[in-house]
Amino acid sequence: MKKFATTGLLALTLVLSTSASAFAAVYHDNEPNNNRDTANVFHVADGNQINGKLDRNNGDQQDYFKFTPTVNQKVRFQLAYSKAPKQEFRLIMGSNETTLTKDYFDVDLVAGKEYTFKVEGHSYNYDYNNFNYSVYTYVLPN
Repeated sequence: MKKFATTGLLALTLVLSTSASAFAAVYHDNEPNNNRDTANVFHVADGNQINGKLDRNNGDQQDYFKFTPTVNQKVRFQLAYSKAPKQEFRLIMGSNETTLTKDYFDVDLVAGKEYTFKVEGHSYNYDYNNFNYSVYTYVLPN
């Protein structure tokens, strides 16, 4: 009976730990969102992500997103994209900005305050032709 209880508890723990990450949401870049006025709405939560695409040839050099947190929390924003030679995208929120050598930054968010950030193409590798990006958010301990 103890073995059954232990196995059942382990199975329940695994189900709960995997289903917690199932609540993460994926948002998509919806054009036009190339300035603050047309920013896409995003909800910050642990594991949420945005998938988007920039294309300088079509005038889409930056994408804006906005959100208003409901609780005070520390959040890591991380940018992923193809780091082909001579290609650089940046994630910018206020004075926080990613670089070629650091693809994330942490922000202490205040509940009820509206925030805006953008993903911006600084340079493109047209031979590689992959201008997709993802932004990930992770809630950190305070």
